[in-house]
Amino acid sequence: MNLEWLSLLLGGATLLFLAAVIAFQFLSRYGEAGAARKYEALRQPAKTSNKQALHNGMQQLYTLCSRVPLLRTYLHFIRRRLVILHLGDEWKLRLETMRTALWLWGMLLAAAVPITLWVRDVFTLVMLMIGGWVCHGMLTDVFVQRLEMRLLRQLRQFFGDVRHHYHRHGMVEEAIYEATDEAPYEMTLHGQEIVEVLTDSHAEERLEQYLEAAPNRYLKGLAGLSYLVKEYGDKQTDSGSLYLKALGKLAGELNFELLRRERLGFLLHGLSVIALLPLLFTRPIEAWASYYFSAMDAFYSSVMGWSIKLGLMGVVWLSYVLLRHIQNLETSPKITSRKRWEKWAHGRGWMRWLVHRLGPAPGSTEAERMVKLLKETASPLRLEWFYVQRIVAGSMAFLAAMGLFIALHYADRHQVLYAPVYADTLFGQATPEEQERALEAAVLDRRIIDQVKGVRPTEESLLELLRKETGGERSDEALRADAQRIMGKLEKLDRQYVKWWQALLTVLAGWVGYWAPVGIRLFQRKMRQMEMKHEVDQLQAVIAMLADMDRMSVEHLLIWMEQFARVFEEPLQTCLLHFDQGAEQALAQLKEDAPFQPFVRMVEKLELAASTLPIRKAFDDLESEYVYAQEERKQEYERLIEHKAGWGRMIGFAPMMALIFGYLVIPLIVVSLNQMSVYYEQLQRIQ
Repeated sequence: MNLEWLSLLLGGATLLFLAAVIAFQFLSRYGEAGAARKYEALRQPAKTSNKQALHNGMQQLYTLCSRVPLLRTYLHFIRRRLVILHLGDEWKLRLETMRTALWLWGMLLAAAVPITLWVRDVFTLVMLMIGGWVCHGMLTDVFVQRLEMRLLRQLRQFFGDVRHHYHRHGMVEEAIYEATDEAPYEMTLHGQEIVEVLTDSHAEERLEQYLEAAPNRYLKGLAGLSYLVKEYGDKQTDSGSLYLKALGKLAGELNFELLRRERLGFLLHGLSVIALLPLLFTRPIEAWASYYFSAMDAFYSSVMGWSIKLGLMGVVWLSYVLLRHIQNLETSPKITSRKRWEKWAHGRGWMRWLVHRLGPAPGSTEAERMVKLLKETASPLRLEWFYVQRIVAGSMAFLAAMGLFIALHYADRHQVLYAPVYADTLFGQATPEEQERALEAAVLDRRIIDQVKGVRPTEESLLELLRKETGGERSDEALRADAQRIMGKLEKLDRQYVKWWQALLTVLAGWVGYWAPVGIRLFQRKMRQMEMKHEVDQLQAVIAMLADMDRMSVEHLLIWMEQFARVFEEPLQTCLLHFDQGAEQALAQLKEDAPFQPFVRMVEKLELAASTLPIRKAFDDLESEYVYAQEERKQEYERLIEHKAGWGRMIGFAPMMALIFGYLVIPLIVVSLNQMSVYYEQLQRIQ
């Protein structure tokens, strides 16, 4: 009897389940409004918050934008810079990508609308468009750096939570697991990833994968330390737990990095904007100078005026690039997995021929010097690709200079034909009657020039044409002055060809463009050299964290140092590649590849640890001089920050100085001297 009731009960439950499935399929397919709302009310909260609705809308907008090729490329560019900060969370990654894109579009649109309505000059619009695109890159950096700093601050709190829970449990994975539960969102993702690394059956392979994707060296250090303690156990020393001691040193390095970034960011804050401000003030300064000094209008419209304006743009661009190189060392390394256009160009036969002709011979001193420069600046370019970049930069500079001089000659010709003809005055603004007479004189000059096109007129023939055009209404003295003015214009039009010095400047521009990539990397190397002592201190802190651990070898120390290094990353990678063939030779080569004295001294201690002494004894001075070393580092950081801030201020204000003196003061002095010479000649004729 019980079996019969049980069979009926199971049969009824099966029928009810099948009926529920059929009802759900019917409602989802045909969309009956009332039943669907009841079903959704059962599986979702009663009311969706406005924030959640906004996030859902941004997710849908991301999907729509991803279907447009140009927008898809743009979103991929932003996503690539954010992916390491939102590890494994596709929803959050899309949300942050779309949020960043919308902020950038909104700010650029808010600036573009009034500028487009206010500015009518095409050249000024082009300058402002270039400035807008540069501002877009700056804003992208600001958003990414904001997320990086937020993650670092969360990591500092995470270290404290791990320490607290490790005191309670004495187990690394449990401490990180409980600290992850209390962490903010971004840190939770990385905490979960580290827990999965520690609990995975193939923990070493999983650790290598995480170390490749981790956004900063401190997360790498936390994951590596936790893995070592999980595998080989903790060790109690005179000062306590080895894991907690190493964690404290890692947290100290993180605190140094945070304070350093915040201080340098404060000192360099706004310099990129100051460097771009001249793009906004060129047109107002030109309008002001032309209004109060009428001769300045002709100067700004001449070849010299346009050359100064384009030179100012070059100064702005160079200042922005150099400021980026100063600030990029403070951010996480960029992803370089994208396809290189230099590699594609080098694949063309004619480009390989040019590189073979212009590049240095393999094994030559020049080739070794360039390879060393690329290594010292951590460039992903091969030597051949670098020369492709130099050839393209030089060719573009040569063609741009040639096109510039040709365009300036056309502009000067247009200025000669259409510029109003004022009297030889400098100060004050012309009255409406004077402006009308100046425009009529320009029209008269163009008509006469059209009539004598193709022949070489004399002053008498011009006087006859002027009498016919004016109908005898003007005096002979006025007509003779008009004829002399037209003769002067004809001489200017005959001189509108590329001069020898312009051809020389074109070649010089190509030469400067060819050497510009080298100059930028030399500056970048100078900035990196300021970081060398700072990085050696960090590497010594890494050695101090690991020196007391059991089963620690020199090769493992080099692996950890390579993970933490930026300036010395390339030499350390080369050392690790050759370490299996002989530790002594590999370390000797490391000293030759990075001949920085504090780094060489550290490598010499590694040589002792690889041959005779234990690691702890080879680096016994790290603990005994720890307090003094920390104070010394603070002072060195202060000097480094002040030095970098000084470079940044000098470069950031250079475009403003070029605008004031090169675009206003010096041209005003030159025009004033020219006018004074005209006045002097007139006074001589009167006397």
